[in-house]
Amino acid sequence: MFVWTRIFKSLRRSLRPLTQVWEKTTLVLLGALTLTAILIGLDFNFLEANLYDLRVSRGAQFKADPKIVIVAIDDVTLKVLDEFAPLGLDEHTRFIEALERLGPRAVGYLVDFTRVHEGDQVAFEPDYINRFVESVKRMEVRGIPFILGTPFDVTGEVVPPYPISTLKHSIAVIHKDGNVFAEDKVTRRALLRLYGLPSFHLALSQAAGWNKNAELTRGSFYVPEVDGDYFFFRYHGNTKFPGVPGMPAPGTNYPIYSFVDLMEGKVPSSAIRDKVVLVGTMSKDDSGDYALTPYSSAPFTNPKLLVHAAILDSIIHNEGVVRAPSWINWFVTFAVTSFVFFWVLTFTPLQGLFATLSLSFFFLVFSLVLYSEYSIWLRSSQPLLGIFLAYYLGVPYRLIREYKKRWDYQRKNEVLLQVEELKTNFLQLVTHDLKTPVARIQGLTEVLIKKAGERLVDRDRETLGHILSSTDELNRFISSILELNKVESDRIQLNRESKDINQIIEKSVEGFKAKARSLQIQMTSNLEPLFPIKIDVVLISKVLNNLIDNALKYSPAGSEVVIESKELDDWVEISVKDQGIGLSEDEKISLFTRFYRAKNEKTAEVAGTGLGLYLTKYFIEAHHGRVEVESHYGQGSTFKILLPLQPGDEIPTPGLADQGSVFNLDKRTKEAKTHV
Repeated sequence: MFVWTRIFKSLRRSLRPLTQVWEKTTLVLLGALTLTAILIGLDFNFLEANLYDLRVSRGAQFKADPKIVIVAIDDVTLKVLDEFAPLGLDEHTRFIEALERLGPRAVGYLVDFTRVHEGDQVAFEPDYINRFVESVKRMEVRGIPFILGTPFDVTGEVVPPYPISTLKHSIAVIHKDGNVFAEDKVTRRALLRLYGLPSFHLALSQAAGWNKNAELTRGSFYVPEVDGDYFFFRYHGNTKFPGVPGMPAPGTNYPIYSFVDLMEGKVPSSAIRDKVVLVGTMSKDDSGDYALTPYSSAPFTNPKLLVHAAILDSIIHNEGVVRAPSWINWFVTFAVTSFVFFWVLTFTPLQGLFATLSLSFFFLVFSLVLYSEYSIWLRSSQPLLGIFLAYYLGVPYRLIREYKKRWDYQRKNEVLLQVEELKTNFLQLVTHDLKTPVARIQGLTEVLIKKAGERLVDRDRETLGHILSSTDELNRFISSILELNKVESDRIQLNRESKDINQIIEKSVEGFKAKARSLQIQMTSNLEPLFPIKIDVVLISKVLNNLIDNALKYSPAGSEVVIESKELDDWVEISVKDQGIGLSEDEKISLFTRFYRAKNEKTAEVAGTGLGLYLTKYFIEAHHGRVEVESHYGQGSTFKILLPLQPGDEIPTPGLADQGSVFNLDKRTKEAKTHV
C-alpha cells in the first residue's frame, strides 16, 4: 500500500506541469471565445468608419486613369462669362458643339438641367434645345455615347425638361452615410444599380465599352431596403480641390479643364480625343458641389466631380473594396485576444503592455496593407478592442492570482518561521542537556580505566576505549549542532587578532599526527613564510581541523596528505590535498549544504554529521574569503581556502547559508518574508 501511495504521489507531481498548462490553455481559450462573442455581437460603426477612413487617407491609393478628363464649370468660367452656375442653355449648347468637334470617347454630363431651366427660362428656347439635342445625337451616331446624370429626391429621379429628357440619362448621386454606418455624411460607397437600373457611373462605363456583360463591380452588395446595389469604391490620386492653400496636388489627379476654355477652343484636341469626359459644376460659391470624404470633412475641400471620377475609375478597372467575410473577423478577433490573454498570463505586465501595443500597431499596418494593395477591408474595430480589453481584463486577473499566491506564501513563511524557532529552541535544549551526561560518562570511563585498568581484561579495556571514542564523537556532533545554531541565529562574533596563519596550521597538523600514524598516512606541510593577518583563531582552527580530519578519513593507507600555504596577490591560500576517493560532479554540487554526505561504500563506513564543510564555508565567508574544491572521482581532492590580506569589518551573510534545509532562513530572508 505504501508503494502504491508513493507511485501515486510521484505521478501527480510529474503531471502537475501538464495540468497547469491545460488550465492556462483552457482559461485563455474560454476568455478569448467569450470576449470575441461579445465584440462580434456589437457593431462599433463609428470606430470602424474612422479606421476605414484612416486606411483611405493614409494608405497607398491607385493612380488616376488619365483617360478620364474633367471639364468644370469653375470660378474662372463664371467670372469670364459673368454668369451663375450652372449657366444658361446657350453656353451649354456652344460647349457641347465644341466638345463634339474634339471627338471624345464618351461624355458624362453631370449638370442639372432643371436648375438651368429655372435659372433662365428665356434662354431655354427651342433653337438652343434642338441644337443641344442634335449635337448629342450626332456624337451618338459617331459612336460617342452621351449619358446625362440626373439628381434623385424623395419622389425618385428628377427628369430634365423635354426634349432633353429624351437623351440617355441615369441617376447620378453621391451617396452619403447619413443614416447608415457612421452616420456622418461621409462618402465611402457608391450606387451601382437602383430598382434594377444602372446608375450614371455604371451606365457610362458600359456605354464606353467596359462592363458590357452588365456585371457588377468587385465587392458589390445588395441592400434590400432600397432595392439597390452598392460598393465601396477606391479613391484615386488626391481628391482635394487643387489650389486650396495647404492642399497638396501630387500630379496623379484627373486632368481638369475650365468649361470656358474648352468652349472657346483653348483646350487642345489631344487632351479630349478618345477620353471619357465628365462635365459638371465646381464653384467655391456652391457647397452642393462638394462632398465629405475620408480625406477631409472640411467644407469646399472635396469636389463632387473628382468623387464621380473616382467612382467611374473604380468601376472601369473593377477596383471595388471587398469586405472580408464575417468568419475571418471572428477568427482574427479570437486569435489576437487569445494571444494577449496568453501573453498577459505568462509574462510580466510590462511585457504584456509592450506586446499589446506592438500587436495593435502590426495589426493596423497589416489591415492597411490589405486595403492598399488588395482592396480588402478587414474590420479592425473588434480585433483592436479585443486586444485592449484582453489586456485590461487579463492584468487584474493576473494580479488577483499573484496576490493569492503571495498570501499563500506569506502564511507558509509564517509557519516556517514558527517551525524554525521551535527547531532552534529544541536544538538548544537538547544539546545543552546532552553535554552534561556525555561529560559524566566520559569522566567515569576515564576514572574506571585509570583505577581498574590493570585488573581489566583486554576485551573490557577495548570496550571502555570504544565508549571513550563514542563520547568524543558525540561531543563533536553536539559541538557542531551548537555551532550550527549560532550560525542560523546570527550569533557568530569574530574575535579577530593578528596571527601567523602558519602557526595555526602547524598546531592543527601536530594534533593529527597520531591519527595519521595509526592510519598509515603520511602528512606533509609546505608552508611559505607569511605576514600575520587578522583572523579569528578559533574559527580558522576549526576549519583547518575539519579539512585535515576529512582528508585522513577518506584517504587509503599508504597515501599522503599535503598541507600548503602561500601568498597569492591579495590573498592567503591554504590547501589540503589528499589521495582519497575523490568526488563526482553531482557530489560537488551539494558538497557545502547542511547534513550532506556523499553516498558510497567508503563514506558509509566513516562516521560524520555532514555539517563540517557547511560550517567551513560559513566561517571562511565570514572572513570575506572563499572555499574552492578540485576533485576527480577516484583521484583525490584538493580543498582550498582563500583569506584576504585586508578583510572588511562587517560579517557578510554567506552565500550557502540558506541551503540544505527548508527551515533555514537567514536574517535578510526572515525580514523580507515578514514584510511580504
